[in-house]
Amino acid sequence: MRLLPRPRVRGFTLIEQIGVVALVGAASASALPRLAELQDQADAVALASLAGTANRVMWTNQAACLVTGQHAVPGKCLLVSGCAQVADLLVGGLPAGFVVEPAPLARGEPGAGTACSLVHTVSGGRTSFQGLPTGP
Repeated sequence: MRLLPRPRVRGFTLIEQIGVVALVGAASASALPRLAELQDQADAVALASLAGTANRVMWTNQAACLVTGQHAVPGKCLLVSGCAQVADLLVGGLPAGFVVEPAPLARGEPGAGTACSLVHTVSGGRTSFQGLPTGP
């Protein structure tokens, strides 16, 4: 009786599969701290970007109010007396997770303002922007 050759079975052994899973697990575990670091950096960039935007809208609003003679004009000049009113100047308001600490704005020469605090409630990050008062 003639024996036929056994067909060659292709695939991976259980040991090879376990080895690959172990390597992928080790690589993932070493990447986790870096991912947390990236989240911290993203939070810091978002906070700085929003503070820059708050500065720009305060300056733009003050310039528009100077043109209107410090009279409120919808879509042009909003009378601002406190830091938290920056949310009214931003299209859509402040993004979720950000708050402006309430503080009155000091009156003085145009361009003279008060340091307002912007806080990212999730990370606890804090920065400031210039609050500019408008109105009589």
